[in-house]
Amino acid sequence: MRRQAGATLPGMRRALLIVGKAPVPGQTKTRLVPPLSPEEAADLYRGFLLDCVSLGLDLGWERVSVVHPAGSGQLLAELLPPRVTLVEQSGHGLGDALSSAFEGHLADGFDRVVLIGSDNPTVPLDPIRAACKALDDHDLSIGPTVDGGYYLIGMRAAHLGVFENIDWSTPRVYAQTLARARKLGLRVYAVPGWYDVDEPHDLDHLRCDLLSLPHDVAPNTRAALDRLSLTAAGH
Repeated sequence: MRRQAGATLPGMRRALLIVGKAPVPGQTKTRLVPPLSPEEAADLYRGFLLDCVSLGLDLGWERVSVVHPAGSGQLLAELLPPRVTLVEQSGHGLGDALSSAFEGHLADGFDRVVLIGSDNPTVPLDPIRAACKALDDHDLSIGPTVDGGYYLIGMRAAHLGVFENIDWSTPRVYAQTLARARKLGLRVYAVPGWYDVDEPHDLDHLRCDLLSLPHDVAPNTRAALDRLSLTAAGH
């Protein structure tokens, strides 16, 4: 009997990793200050993180982990549902953090590991599911962002070389990652692109996006925008 397309292999263990941090004023979404105050930017990011975690739990996978900087575990434990696993970043810089997160989850016996950011609260489930399914016959799945980075990356084995020699936080990240993957001989599957909310102009994109999406999409982000008088309706 043939397995249906998109069906899960028996016994497969899947993990969604979310790169996040505690919503502390002055430490989160600082590029949105101004027009927002540090407190408003932190409150908005809190909505982003809660919505991304909720999305992850909706997948129904075997684990949802938030990969966070040292020192923020207690605040995140108070904020997030108990089903979420908190994983403290190790090493120095984003490359080390991503590398250790993948290595640790794959070593724990997860067959598919997909990582997303927490700056894209409107991202749908479909590209995450597609990234996981693509790993049946690809080594790496990736989702580009409009600013030249990526919002998603997935693996079924620890191909940690894709995190080496990357100019993080630049428009070169996605292209450099693809180049690293090619050098390593990896088969890569790209899912549709999305956008991060990092800069003030991204807030306009977010508000317009929410206008066209069902009201149950990103409810915590919508509530934060309401508190900021930055609703999708522009009130």
